[in-house]
Amino acid sequence: MRLIAACLFMLLQPVYSYAGQAGTVAPSFSLADLNGKTITLEQFRGKVVFLNFWALWCGPCREELPELDRLYRKYGKEGLEVIGICMETSEARVISFLRKVRVTFPILMDKNGDTAEAYRFSGLPSGFIIGRDGVIRHRHTGYGRELLPEYEKEIMELLKLP
Repeated sequence: MRLIAACLFMLLQPVYSYAGQAGTVAPSFSLADLNGKTITLEQFRGKVVFLNFWALWCGPCREELPELDRLYRKYGKEGLEVIGICMETSEARVISFLRKVRVTFPILMDKNGDTAEAYRFSGLPSGFIIGRDGVIRHRHTGYGRELLPEYEKEIMELLKLP
């Protein structure tokens, strides 16, 4: 019985060790912000990063953005960066939305979905909390106000690490 269990574990293990999983190095990306400036993940090495994938058609995404901005303003001076990666193709629609829902963190456009594909998530919003070392430490799918204390706790713990 143990042998069967060990074989099953070994067969199934690779399924869980793909990019985008907690404990793996965060996949690199190079995306343009809404001003056309290219931003890379490597620019934020040494900081704690909350990488947030979102879309305009996603109601919970629209609710989450102001809360992430609040965390960014609260912990930014301690080393937190929040990066929003929008899954839309129309920059004009995103800019129009952000005139109403203002955020102070960078919003990047993933028009072809390559970055989203690299992170292999299955729902929006999807958040990845990345440590100063570039390793994904926490992964979240969906949003509800009840998750905010969990986000904050995870961020604070990572900010205490060198």
